[in-house]
Amino acid sequence: MVSGDTGVSHLATAYGTPSVTLFGPMSPAYWGPPPDRPRHQVIWHGSRSTRGDLPGPETHPALLSVSTGEVLSAAERALSGLP
Repeated sequence: MVSGDTGVSHLATAYGTPSVTLFGPMSPAYWGPPPDRPRHQVIWHGSRSTRGDLPGPETHPALLSVSTGEVLSAAERALSGLP
């Protein structure tokens, strides 16, 4: 499953469904899956999380910098269960 950092990504983690979660302004350290579960991959191009970085009407630059190839590679890792 590929999604943004939303409720469905948390359900994937809870049910053990391989997943790739795209993070924008907030670090996966706050709301991401546990780092010791390789079937759940995260992609984040942010550098810090602050309240001023919360989503607005524009797409966050951290999300805009995610490439299709990066998502596909993360999906392969999630499906294989490798870090």
